[in-house]
Amino acid sequence: MSWPVFWAEACLGAIIAVPEDPEKIMKFAVKRSKITGTVKIPGSKSHTIRSIYIASLADGTSVIRAPLLSLDTEAAIRVCVAFGAEIKKEDDRLEVTGFGGKPSIPEDVIDVGNSGTTLRFGVSTAALGEGYSLFTGDEQIRSRPMDPLLHSLNDLGTLAVSTRDNGKAPLIVKGRASGGKTELEAVTSQYLSSLLINVPLFEKDTQITVTKLNEVPYVDMTLSWLDEQDIRYEREGYEQFLIPGNQSYHPFKKAIPGDFSS
Repeated sequence: MSWPVFWAEACLGAIIAVPEDPEKIMKFAVKRSKITGTVKIPGSKSHTIRSIYIASLADGTSVIRAPLLSLDTEAAIRVCVAFGAEIKKEDDRLEVTGFGGKPSIPEDVIDVGNSGTTLRFGVSTAALGEGYSLFTGDEQIRSRPMDPLLHSLNDLGTLAVSTRDNGKAPLIVKGRASGGKTELEAVTSQYLSSLLINVPLFEKDTQITVTKLNEVPYVDMTLSWLDEQDIRYEREGYEQFLIPGNQSYHPFKKAIPGDFSS
């Protein structure tokens, strides 16, 4: 048996008998082993964050089963609680009582930690409120660009600015957004998903022209959530979206799909 074959079979869990004296001719007794047991696939972080935001935007109590609890999803929970959602962790599920599309004015600065998705979704949710919201995060978050999303929120009737005037957090957002037309450079799909989740609750219709879109599968994920919620929209590919205003989210019960890449 050659050494590559020996090494491969050893790595695959074979039982190998090796003589004490390496100078002697080596003989191997190889038996195939069986792998048994169960593996629990962690829930998808992206689905979990979307579920938390949509449940919080709904009017009523939703049950999210098998969520992924991580630093990023905990940040999403903190943001939605700051806006008035009630979120209980029970066993392997979350119970979320939403604020019905009318977020409260946060009592303190909202710190998203290191979660870019939480920040980008949160600023559009803040645009639904009547008062000021202030967002910050860790050093890495404060270095990430937010200009394209801030530009679109301003187009749609919101005051959305960077405190350092560099398009990065800390950010101040003041609603209430009304809707309208905007062009969005979606260099990260999170910008587009942020608008798609929140603009159905704006007062008027919203038309989004999208350029430079990256990460199409994540936009598809967001659209699948809108479809499950019966949110109306029209689109031409991924370049044009028309979303009627004055829509609403309803409570749901859903298990978060596993993320096999985890």
